[in-house]
Amino acid sequence: MGKGIPDKFDLTLHGGADFDLDEIRIKEIPQLNSAIKEIAPLELKPVSLAITQLPTIKLDLAVKELPKIDMDIGLKPTRVSMPMNTHVCLKVLGIKLMDLSLCGENMVILEPYVPRHAELGCR
Repeated sequence: MGKGIPDKFDLTLHGGADFDLDEIRIKEIPQLNSAIKEIAPLELKPVSLAITQLPTIKLDLAVKELPKIDMDIGLKPTRVSMPMNTHVCLKVLGIKLMDLSLCGENMVILEPYVPRHAELGCR
């Protein structure tokens, strides 16, 4: 360049620079108001749903085994007692010839049937 203007500049700073910005404070923030004035109308397109084919359901039912059912119909071994008073009298022409009076208890016993020897017969 020219004679009086140097080609290189060397700047050396020693220490630090203090611009005295420590005491800057914001006292108040201005109020901001916002509002929505108008909402653009939404345009909805029609939606159609259709079932074109139902799924095939295959259902097989089978009874593999019937449960065992035990039934007992009848009377269990039971003893029934009935009081008895029987009076037998023999009269001829209004004259009492014989008078018999039996008093006691009749009994009915219900038990499971087992054929006896006399009932078996000749098999």
